[in-house]
Amino acid sequence: MSSASSARRGVHARARRGQGTDARGWSSRSPLSWLSSWLVAVVAALLLFIAAGASTALASTGRPEGFAVERASSQIVIGRAVLQYEPALEDDALALARSIPAWWSEVEVPLARDVDDTVRIVFVDHAGRVAEATGMPHWVAGVARPESGEIVIARHGPDGSPTDLERLLKHEMAHVVLHRATAGAELPRWFHEGVAESLTGGISLARAQTLAGAVFGPGVPDLERLEAQFHGNDAPDASVAYAAARDLVEFMRARDPDGATLRQLFTQLRQGHGFEAAVTRSFGVPMRELVGVWRDGLPGRFMWYPMVAGGGVPFFLLLPLVAVAWVRRRRVVRAGWARLEQEDALDRAAFGLA
Repeated sequence: MSSASSARRGVHARARRGQGTDARGWSSRSPLSWLSSWLVAVVAALLLFIAAGASTALASTGRPEGFAVERASSQIVIGRAVLQYEPALEDDALALARSIPAWWSEVEVPLARDVDDTVRIVFVDHAGRVAEATGMPHWVAGVARPESGEIVIARHGPDGSPTDLERLLKHEMAHVVLHRATAGAELPRWFHEGVAESLTGGISLARAQTLAGAVFGPGVPDLERLEAQFHGNDAPDASVAYAAARDLVEFMRARDPDGATLRQLFTQLRQGHGFEAAVTRSFGVPMRELVGVWRDGLPGRFMWYPMVAGGGVPFFLLLPLVAVAWVRRRRVVRAGWARLEQEDALDRAAFGLA
């Protein structure tokens, strides 16, 4: 086995300083600052989306044992991370190795602050090899085995198009971090995938369009159907499931930007509470109420979609409307959390617990 030498260094990278927050825990950046930053991000993401096309490659959790690692015969060690790769991918592998510490930190810090950094990443050329080796569906371009910290990612998706290696690897890292942050607690698949999607960073126009299509089409699946779609082999259903799970988890994370409530959830899970009970103890309301408030706000957030889907208006002409929808999303999320907290306060007062 050949080995590319590298300086031994920890996987941790310095966390970026967060934005200020107001007394309610919401970001104190001005609306104009948020809006301008968001518009720049939308334009950049749109250009990337047009250039790269809508890829069907997705990431998942699975069991990569039995993987034909003889193809990945070269290796780089970065602190506690080991990157194995096919020799023909050396240039991409070296670039990955330079990015792994920062990417791991960008996932680990907001999610769990600090967990064990040990991880083994296998980097192959095509998603077909991932599917063959792991038994996962053909549309999967990345797989994580959180229990052992093993990750398999591919440079090309099932259709041969290049994958977004940063998003793909961060997604799989999130599965490993989440498993360690909860001490391996049993979690719904939608929550696992939603957390991983939420922490990949950036704006996903493809995910937004997929979720909007479900909102104004067959409907967003309930949690039971959402869970089932992650266990099926239908790529379109899986795309809806990923989009919905990401959006729901982002709604849950929006309660406090520093992630304290989510970490409280992980603490409850480590203490042995079931997922539903842990959500209630951490967020103060049952999961069904969280889902209800989230679903109620979906139509207003995607009010731009019918015009785009009808083909009568180019997307770029609707950017101002999309911006308004984004601002409205923040207001809807805030209003939803305020309503839940008010209801919780009334319930506590009724039982003399205030």
